[in-house]
Parts: sequence; structure tokens; C-alpha cells
Amino acid sequence: MNIYKKLIDIIIKCISVLLVCTVGFIVLLMLNELIIRNVFNKSFRGMTELAGFLFLWMAFLGIPVLFYRKSLITLDIVSSRVTGKIKVIFWYIQQIVAFCLGIVMVVAFINLYPFVVTEYYSSMPTFSKMWQFLPLGIGGFFMSLEALYNILAKIMGVPEAV
Repeated sequence: MNIYKKLIDIIIKCISVLLVCTVGFIVLLMLNELIIRNVFNKSFRGMTELAGFLFLWMAFLGIPVLFYRKSLITLDIVSSRVTGKIKVIFWYIQQIVAFCLGIVMVVAFINLYPFVVTEYYSSMPTFSKMWQFLPLGIGGFFMSLEALYNILAKIMGVPEAV
């Protein structure tokens, strides 16, 4: 279980660094576009497409980070008002739902792949739209890994699994 947890920790650190870079790049793109638009009275479609691309990366990669930090919206309204075995049942339901959502995200990416791999951006004709949907699969894979770890750790009695 320690190796599993270390793997999850490494993945989340890599995703977090990628998120910071993505947000920073979006800010630079917006500043660049504002300067070009206001100073030169020009606008480039590629900037808008790239910002949309990065926004999807930010959104889909943000999900596993929030799940890892236990910050996703959950059934806290209900589960915080119950105790004992019912609280544990709600916890398991949340983990199972997260595991299933992760699997659905991976399957969605796999099913989208044949369609989006052949589509390209109008301003970047050699850049496949498949890259836009890659974080859907990455995020889903990580959510499934994390939820499975949480369930196994709880069953095995690992103290951190609450």
C-alpha cells in the first residue's frame, strides 16, 4: 500500500505542476492577446483556440487534484449529519461513485479518440484535437486509482483512509 500511495502522491504532484503551468500560460496568452488587440488592432484565432485548449486541460486536470485533497462537492450535507455505520456507508458510496466516474471518463476518452484524432485546429492544422481531450482520460484514470486506494486502505485499516 505504501508504494501505491507514493505513486499517487507523485502523480498528483506532476498534475499540480502541470496545472500551475497551464494557468500561467493562459494568463500569458490573455495578456498577449490584450496587448496585440489594443496596440496593433489585430486578433489571432490561434490564441483563442489555444486558450480554450488550455482551459480544458485546467478543468479536467483540476478534478483529480480536488478529489485527492477531498475538496470536490460531495454528499456532505447528508453525510455530515449522520454518524456511525451510516456515515461509513456514505463514504463508501462516495468512493465507489468517484471510481465509476473515473472509469467513465477513461472510457469516454477512448471512445472519443477515433473521432478527435483526425480533427485539427483551423489555426494549427497539424495539431490534433485529441490532445484537447487527453486530460479527460488522465483525470479519470487518477480518480479511479485514488478511489480504489481509499477503499482498499479503509478495508485494510490504514489510519489515513477516512
